[in-house]
Amino acid sequence: MKLASVEDEYRKNKNLHVDDVKSLQAWVQKQPHLPPVSDLQLALFLHSCYWSMEQAKTTIEKFLTYRGAWPDFFANRNPNDPKVRADMKVTLASFLPSTTAENYKIVFHRLMDSDVDKFTVRDTQKIFDMCVTLELMQKGTFDGYVIICDMSTSTMAHTFKTDILATKRMMMYMQEALPVRLRGVHLITMSAISNVLMSMVKPFMKKELTSLLHFHDSYESLFKLIPREVLPADVGGQGPTTRELHENMQKTFIENADFFVEQESFISNESLRDCRPSYMDQDLGIGIGGSFKRLDLD
Repeated sequence: MKLASVEDEYRKNKNLHVDDVKSLQAWVQKQPHLPPVSDLQLALFLHSCYWSMEQAKTTIEKFLTYRGAWPDFFANRNPNDPKVRADMKVTLASFLPSTTAENYKIVFHRLMDSDVDKFTVRDTQKIFDMCVTLELMQKGTFDGYVIICDMSTSTMAHTFKTDILATKRMMMYMQEALPVRLRGVHLITMSAISNVLMSMVKPFMKKELTSLLHFHDSYESLFKLIPREVLPADVGGQGPTTRELHENMQKTFIENADFFVEQESFISNESLRDCRPSYMDQDLGIGIGGSFKRLDLD
């Protein structure tokens, strides 16, 4: 698999400095519980934290701790495994070929199989994270990311099947650990579902994320904020259809199976940790501290 390079990141980001990456690398190597972290990965964390060294350290800690603590999300990711293959058939998570007017990347997320018996939050979010982590390692940093969740194929039965604990954990991971600059989250769904969904997720949302969240009852509403032409053709845009995106996602995941298997060991080893930071919960192994990553509110 061809990865992005830290040299490219230095060229792309004038605020990324060699000395900062070296300093962060020295810190990582002094943490007995952390696995090796490449300079490229350190650049991703620094970028997502707007070059704050201390925030980057905390984000790295949470990223690797969460991934080790929650194997239902972050383990068993081999696309050649029959269970993962089945999950890949249910869920679409793909970056669209075109960006927004602000040059933000768009992640498009949708259920391709509406059979509620095949749906779990953990499996759909696993596919979503596989998509994002692969893109980060192949393409490197980007100005910002916009998430579009097309829930038009979901029903109230899917909503009521939503696991609250799983939702809480993924909200924490997205807000506290994922090394991206999140610029917007758009959900397309019926108003009845959006009301129920909001009541579920709101307790776990920081105010910064709340300000980035938009509910739409139709694509026409979404087109007021996201250019129509960048979206899939079968939802009114001019890009590849959701079926084409889905087929390409499955093909790409299978081609990069070794990457996903290797990433399963990219976690903290809590048995080697000297002491747990105050923002980690001793019993649950999840962060309970305040928000430290800045979300762009423009």
